[in-house]
Amino acid sequence: MKNTPLKNILYNEETHRLNLAETKADELLSSLERPLSVILQITRNCHFNCEFCSEKEQMPDPSINELYTFEKHLDLVPRIFLSGGEPLTRRDFNDVVSVFSQKHILGLPTNAVASEANMEVIKTNGISVNVGLDGPRAITSRVRGDYDYIMRGIKGFMKNDIPFSLTAVVLRSTMDSVLFTCQMADALGAKKMKFVLPIPRGNALKLDKSEYISETEADILCEKILDAKAKFGWKTIYTFSIWNDKTNGYSILVYPNGKTYAWPALDYKDKVLLLGDLHTETIEEIWERYPFKFNHINKYLGNAVRVM
Repeated sequence: MKNTPLKNILYNEETHRLNLAETKADELLSSLERPLSVILQITRNCHFNCEFCSEKEQMPDPSINELYTFEKHLDLVPRIFLSGGEPLTRRDFNDVVSVFSQKHILGLPTNAVASEANMEVIKTNGISVNVGLDGPRAITSRVRGDYDYIMRGIKGFMKNDIPFSLTAVVLRSTMDSVLFTCQMADALGAKKMKFVLPIPRGNALKLDKSEYISETEADILCEKILDAKAKFGWKTIYTFSIWNDKTNGYSILVYPNGKTYAWPALDYKDKVLLLGDLHTETIEEIWERYPFKFNHINKYLGNAVRVM
């Protein structure tokens, strides 16, 4: 177990999750001096061009020296997600991991396409993997990218005993496959299956408005998942992120250029709220002006998303 700044934050080596034992939101709010996690985009490059991608503006990758500066300013943040774009497109991914692996629990959102060359560094450093998979072949290949490449990566994680979760973006045109996707997650042995709604930003702005389902429709889907899980005995944990007052701004997102934002900031045009710059400011300074602390904390207490 890695050291973290709060004694009541425990890291479960099997599930690769932060566990907050007997902790209330108000208690955490008064004691935290920094966020529980930060999403750090180490690149904007990607193999795919997902229909719902929110991060299409290209930026230069941060150098290793810049990443050392970011890590210094993220000191004592328990968990860092090395995100993108597709983070595994970085040829120096091993060096990137070395910058952060000693002091932080690492997460990796990925399409798994370039995972084969990085299996050892992922496994050695206990990095929790989250793979984008939106359902059966026809749907995933239509909305995200090549299904077979993604599945090859997932099978590689399975072969190497690397725990993984899955994420699917739910559109109206993919709603009828959600329960099938739940079955896929259970059959593959995914620890968690995360469903999220698209953010109207980037490629998602090109989606037909009808593709955005309502919160009520999402709630109905959650009930169907809950009933099916009980009926079929699925072991996977299912979650559903619905963008509303509880999830507004609940993550802290760092762009490759160091600009740091609250995300998704639903009331702002670009769905992000600028908080500062990690080149020159510490995360404690940025946290001070972060207006969504309560939502960030509730995310980890399980009060922000539906859990099934």
